[in-house]
Amino acid sequence: MLRVLFCGLVVGWWLLPFCGAAQTIQFQQLSVEDGLSHNHVTAIVKDKRGFLWFGTPAGLNRYDGHEIKVFRHAASQARSIADNDILGLFPGPGEQLWVKTKLGINIYDDSREQFIRNGDSVLQSLGLPVAEVLDIRCSTQGKCWFLQIGGLVSCYDEQRGTVSSYAAPETGVPVTGIALDRSGQAWAVDQRGTVRQLERNALAVYQLPNDGVDYEEGADFRLFMDRNGHPWVYAFNFSKGVYWWPEKQAPPVHLTTESAGMKLSNPIVFGMAEDPDGNIWIATDHGGLNVVNPRSRRVSYLLHDEYNDRTVSQNSIMSLYCDREGIMWAGTFKRGISYYHPSQVQFALYQRRRGTGEMVLPFDDINQFVEDRHGNVWIGSNGGGLIYFDRQANRFIPYRHNPDDPNSIGSDVIVSLYMDRDDVLWVGTYHGGLNRFDGKRFVRYMHDPLDPASIPDNSVWEICEDSQGRFWVGTLRAGVATFDRKTGRFTRLGFGSQGFTQSAYLSAITEDHSGRVWFGTASGIELLMPDGSFKLFSYRDGKAGALSNDHVNGIIEDHRHRIWVATRDGLNLYDATSDTFRVFRMEDGLSDNTVMAVVEDKEGTIWVSTARGISAMREGVGTPGQWRFWNYDRRDGLQGNAFNEDAACLLSTGELFFGGPSGFNSIDPAHIQSPPSSLAVPVLTDLQLLNRSMEAPQWLDGRLKFTHDQNVLGFVVASLYFLNKDRASFRYKLEGFDADWVAMDRRTRKATFTNLDPGDYRFQVMVSEDGENWSKPYTLATFSISPPIWKTGWAYAAYVLVLATGILTVRHIERTREKTRFALQRERQEARSMLDSVLKQKAFLEQANKKKLEVFPSEKPVTSADELFLRKVLDTVEQHLGQSDFSVEELARAMNVSRVALYKRMLTITGHTPSEFIRNIRLRRAGQLLEQSGLTVAEIAYEVGFGNPKQFSKYFKQLYGVVPSAYRK
Repeated sequence: MLRVLFCGLVVGWWLLPFCGAAQTIQFQQLSVEDGLSHNHVTAIVKDKRGFLWFGTPAGLNRYDGHEIKVFRHAASQARSIADNDILGLFPGPGEQLWVKTKLGINIYDDSREQFIRNGDSVLQSLGLPVAEVLDIRCSTQGKCWFLQIGGLVSCYDEQRGTVSSYAAPETGVPVTGIALDRSGQAWAVDQRGTVRQLERNALAVYQLPNDGVDYEEGADFRLFMDRNGHPWVYAFNFSKGVYWWPEKQAPPVHLTTESAGMKLSNPIVFGMAEDPDGNIWIATDHGGLNVVNPRSRRVSYLLHDEYNDRTVSQNSIMSLYCDREGIMWAGTFKRGISYYHPSQVQFALYQRRRGTGEMVLPFDDINQFVEDRHGNVWIGSNGGGLIYFDRQANRFIPYRHNPDDPNSIGSDVIVSLYMDRDDVLWVGTYHGGLNRFDGKRFVRYMHDPLDPASIPDNSVWEICEDSQGRFWVGTLRAGVATFDRKTGRFTRLGFGSQGFTQSAYLSAITEDHSGRVWFGTASGIELLMPDGSFKLFSYRDGKAGALSNDHVNGIIEDHRHRIWVATRDGLNLYDATSDTFRVFRMEDGLSDNTVMAVVEDKEGTIWVSTARGISAMREGVGTPGQWRFWNYDRRDGLQGNAFNEDAACLLSTGELFFGGPSGFNSIDPAHIQSPPSSLAVPVLTDLQLLNRSMEAPQWLDGRLKFTHDQNVLGFVVASLYFLNKDRASFRYKLEGFDADWVAMDRRTRKATFTNLDPGDYRFQVMVSEDGENWSKPYTLATFSISPPIWKTGWAYAAYVLVLATGILTVRHIERTREKTRFALQRERQEARSMLDSVLKQKAFLEQANKKKLEVFPSEKPVTSADELFLRKVLDTVEQHLGQSDFSVEELARAMNVSRVALYKRMLTITGHTPSEFIRNIRLRRAGQLLEQSGLTVAEIAYEVGFGNPKQFSKYFKQLYGVVPSAYRK
């Protein structure tokens, strides 16, 4: 019900001049305050991804629905745009954006957010003439039509890669404009205003009358083709208005300021566009927007009003564009952009505007409404008197207080209105008493201190007639009274502890279906039962289910006989079974907790005006107690975000009126439009690494890779949703990190991740217009974070290799040590054996020698000399073991032989040279010291005669196979 598609604009809008009807067309604005580089907007286009582009004299602007990014020329950047003065924007081949500047064509590379400056080379590569480009039109069939200076028209076929050229039928009459019809067929207009279909090489199909063009000067005609295939022609350099051919064989309809029927507000035209309903919008110079309804052949004028920021921002419209979502964008000369969509501004707005007359609301601050039997509405204002709204004639007739006229209304401040069963209008005023209007004059009922049957207070806040015919009058300071309309006498019921009501202030009086009368006050609710007893409801009861706030602004009963109470802190729903209230606040979905008025529409939806917009709420079908909310604010066309107390009314037509300080709104729930059926695909607009934005080419090219210390990432997204941009909701999930979807801050639209572990990730986003119906997930980025080098697979392989090598090394050392120990033991055993053998041999020789001396005194033993020599060598070396400078020469002198003789004899006896023999004796002694002493390796080295511990370790390892420290272990 709330989201029924609305097929047309509000009925009757096109039948009335814009300045007279309710303001249905309401614009939103973009300017330099919103980030535009300049308020003069020369061109507008939407690209294939959904970004909007605005050309200005001070740079190219890209709008994502939230923020504007400006591309400017930078002398130090070869891929920046060539010039800041943008003359035109065209979708070209491959749906790339072609940008016409004063220095030529630039082609935008959206994969890197950079520009190709050399447009001539691109033209040449496509096979097109190298000449200034004036216009480009591309069809959905892949044909791109180029209009170049001198009237050159060429067609580039993207699928075939071929180029066809089209010559002008008349020599010297160049083509000045091209356009495509709805089927993709190309049309051209020449300097004389002749319109032809290009591909068929047809003769003139549409021809301007001879008096339409000054042929000597020539005209820069432009062409627009509407959805019905009818051409519209206008000229930049002539104040000729617009020519339209609704019929092929008939003369054109000429729209200008002097037209007999369809008049333009200004004859200078800068652009044209067609909206989804087939209306033709015309951008004029100093004439605002002229909207032509081809069916009714009427023109409406959308003009700037300096007192109303919802009108077009300026009357000089330089560029006009209707995007594929049906949003109309108008670029002005000095005041930025105004844009409109029927579902963007939902509600007709009535405000006091410039000018006078009965078709203008005479006063803005609206307090009350009541409908008469004819469907017209009486409006109570807060200082502007009583206003009669004749809806059929669209007239406002004010009734003001005149101190000199006792038959005028008692006060210009109207605080309550009531239409009784006899269709008599009763008006409650502030300090002006109760007033009855008989259609011609007002009868006042004023307080008289001397008359107890007079009204108790001149400020009448509430009026109600119940089913028993009692006429209740609630006042500001004197409680409630009943009124006998036949006698004109009041019965004062009093207030306070002894009065009818405890409160002196009455803000609401409502009778329910069972005959109970609900009195809303500033201190809660006083419920009058049919038996005359009272039941009180107050916030100060302090019990669970109590009224949320004592200050009551309104009470209604819905079609299911449920009681709703609007208070200054929440909306209350009365539960008769438990005698308690359920409270709805902002956390439940309301736009604000201060509820000014409540009303039910014909479909059962509850509408609530607040201090911050309007909320509609409806109980879910099949889910009792579950409520869905829709919130609306000034961006939807409301008179403002704040509304006045009890200023709401349901009309017989099903419309709802809500009043506030800046006029009133008419809301037709059956005609509220849904937004476009599908939201644009969300896009990534910025990627921040370590809280700094990365250059676009670094992250637009594809899959991202980061190092382990680049693990703080921020993703900024945009919805590309241009209707009520701030309502787009986002949620995201980083696959590989998040288990569930996370709500994104709608203000920043940024998701930040810190201390991400190495791995692969996918950043996904969903978008919603209402926070309830979500799009499918879109993957906006995929990236990986590599582990540090010490956590890579190669590192772990190296760790395994080192560990294995260590284990093998330890095993090798142990085995080598065992082998060394075994070899040392064998060597020691061999040495002992050799020594024993030498000693035995010596003993044997001595014995034998003795025997020989005895038997053969003349013989001498040979081998004993070697033994004696060797022992003497051992003794000599051991005596000098600690002397590092003990040399072979000194050993030879001690042995009384020459160095050569010592060398030969030692080599013959031991197999070692003298130096080797000395070194080995030192090392053998060192081995004993390593096993038996606590000396350090260096100390042992010096102890056995080595002057250098490193040299000692080297020779020790050669002998034992291990270094000294390992030998000790």
